[in-house]
Amino acid sequence: MEFTGERVIPGRGDVDLLNEHRARYWFARRFASGKNVLDAACGTGYGSAMLAETAKTVIGLDISADALDYARSHFAAPNLRLARADCLALPFAAGKFDLVVGFEIIEHLEAPETFLAELGRVLDPAGVLILSTPNRFYYTDDRGEINPFHKREFSFPEFEEILRPLFPHRAILFQNHVSALAISGPGAHLNTSALSANCFFQEDASAPSLDHARRAAHFFVALCSAQPLCPIEPLLYLPSAANMLRDREMYIHRLEQRIAEKDAYILQIQADYESKIEWARSLERDLEKARADLQSLQSDYEGKVEWARSLERHLDKARADLGQLQKEFDERTAWALRLNDDLQLLIGTRWYRMGRNLNLIPVRPSERDDPSSPGSR
Repeated sequence: MEFTGERVIPGRGDVDLLNEHRARYWFARRFASGKNVLDAACGTGYGSAMLAETAKTVIGLDISADALDYARSHFAAPNLRLARADCLALPFAAGKFDLVVGFEIIEHLEAPETFLAELGRVLDPAGVLILSTPNRFYYTDDRGEINPFHKREFSFPEFEEILRPLFPHRAILFQNHVSALAISGPGAHLNTSALSANCFFQEDASAPSLDHARRAAHFFVALCSAQPLCPIEPLLYLPSAANMLRDREMYIHRLEQRIAEKDAYILQIQADYESKIEWARSLERDLEKARADLQSLQSDYEGKVEWARSLERHLDKARADLGQLQKEFDERTAWALRLNDDLQLLIGTRWYRMGRNLNLIPVRPSERDDPSSPGSR
């Protein structure tokens, strides 16, 4: 079965993640002794098997066939039955179970109200429902971790609000990783029947306010019932596969790695930014050059336009001068024609012929060569 990081598989992934889930099942075992129990969204079945150690019967229910196959191959017990079904439509009669648990499932659902209504329906009126969900303020708002598998997350007021309409009696506890010192080992064996108040000591002189505790809680564990709840004892889970300092050091190391990766990413972004700034500056220089070239072209264009206009003015003047010359030429041609007409009239007169014959007037060259003219004789 593939480990995605969301569904817990014992022996795979972070042991701390498994311990978080096992602690909730250890807490629920107190209420399971001799009871008919439903483990809604049981996943790979390790929690259902823990409940079956003290319960009368346990039904582990999940919608994933792969998860149930894993559970059947790893956690078999005579009083444990695993079934595939949708938690929004439970295939059970009303009031069938004395204890119903639903750990880390409500935040995955589009319709959490329908889910709660179904759990309430199959719960015996005197039974207890135990739910858990991560605190939205702690995981998402404060730490900025976005879980892509979650549809809706809850703060304490939001969790209380969604539970109130269906369950008149509720107690929402906080599940946290706490700093503690344990003195134990191979020679020290836990005897639960002989536990005394001296086994546990909690300093509460500087206990945080309730509002702070609600916001800072890692997970909420809610006990719900139609009947008043009995006093609830806290649980301190000391897993065998855990070392607080080692886990903290590993967590810090992972954080340092992530910080180093983010620093490298920031440096890469900075280099990309500087490269783009230089590219933008280069574009700006090219733009300035293009503007200068455009200005030069504009000036050259304006000079050529002025030159063309000057040529046009000279051409207009030449046209005017040519017109004036044409006018003078026409006038002089008309004057010459009039003189020629007057000359022809003069030549045709008797006085002209007498003057020419007497050589009193000059003879035109054309008349000297003309034998018929009087001046040629």
